[in-house]
Amino acid sequence: MVWLVPVLFGIQALCSCAAAPPARGAAAALLSPRCDDTAVEEAADLALRQINADRAEGYILSLYRISSVREQPQEITGSVFYLILDVVDTECHVLSKKLWKNCNTRPAHSTVYGQCKAIIYINQERNISHLNTYECTLQPVPPRYIWSVCPDCPADDSPTKPEYLDAAVQSLAKFNKESEQTHYFSVLSVTRASMQWVIGPAYFVEFLIQETSCSKKDTVADVKCEPLPSEVAQIGFCKGSVVNSRTEKFVTISCEIYSPQGPATEEEKQEANQTPEKSSQNQQASHSEADPFSPHLEKTVGWVKILPPSDEDISFYSLRESQNEHKDGKPVPPKAVGPTPSFDGEKTQVNKPDLTKTVTGPVILPFPEELSLSDSCPGEAKQMDGILHPLITRKPATV
Repeated sequence: MVWLVPVLFGIQALCSCAAAPPARGAAAALLSPRCDDTAVEEAADLALRQINADRAEGYILSLYRISSVREQPQEITGSVFYLILDVVDTECHVLSKKLWKNCNTRPAHSTVYGQCKAIIYINQERNISHLNTYECTLQPVPPRYIWSVCPDCPADDSPTKPEYLDAAVQSLAKFNKESEQTHYFSVLSVTRASMQWVIGPAYFVEFLIQETSCSKKDTVADVKCEPLPSEVAQIGFCKGSVVNSRTEKFVTISCEIYSPQGPATEEEKQEANQTPEKSSQNQQASHSEADPFSPHLEKTVGWVKILPPSDEDISFYSLRESQNEHKDGKPVPPKAVGPTPSFDGEKTQVNKPDLTKTVTGPVILPFPEELSLSDSCPGEAKQMDGILHPLITRKPATV
């Protein structure tokens, strides 16, 4: 019987080791919450808001549905969410700073759709949300889908063609003449363009404008108006059209004018990272007091890539194949030399992190290859679109 004593002690020691808690700082196992869970929907909303706020060019993206979500509870506090979001672009330019829920999605014939991968840290108790990384790949709907639903609808065309710049200039002349602005504006860039035959060739353009140094009180004939410096100039977003007939020309224009796009203050950045339910709380607390991670949250890193139009059947999930693989959890921009203009004039936006600096913060894993294990994912579509619906599959392929 005596020989049983050391055996029992050995078994007890093994059990004690097996039951020991994981080492401090070790990453928790990834969970698969439901795609229709309230916390997941809020995480998707916050991620998309911060993606749109981080971009300087292009159009605000709207949530089509939550495709997949994995959750990583943090040892100290909060959770990191790994999201795959199906998105469509809207009629709002990112310079408008509007929330995606307040923007109208585009009509079927000009829809651009795709997916965004996002990693976001959220701490509801401390009123903190921080987008760590994101990467979005978008694609215009293949023309043959548009023709099957609306054969007479204008298809989006390259905005760099001279006829569209000319249409923008003609539309802007009407705005400069009729608006109550104190200065004239000039065309900054054409962002979307299409053409359709109506009673003659009709050109439809969306473009950015910038305030110039020429006052509307002065005569500007044969005078070149220099744009005001970007830190003081107002920027506008316009939608215009020029319809030509044999006897007459019809020009339309509507513009939104935005205040100078100065850098965000620290207070504005903090407010943007706050969860909506508690944005009015903890206003007196500093960031370091609100959350032990907040001083060490790295700058958001991400990009948006828009593929050229294609006649191929492109599903939401085949778009994922065009996103470069990465093993360190950081997005890898599309291979290009310098900024590459996209389909709507947007350029890839890449902020390289400082990989040499050691910081303490939330444990961020590489984006998980395994999708959500919940049978509620992908979630329900926020809208039913006759063109987009055939392009999505019921269950996604493996990342």
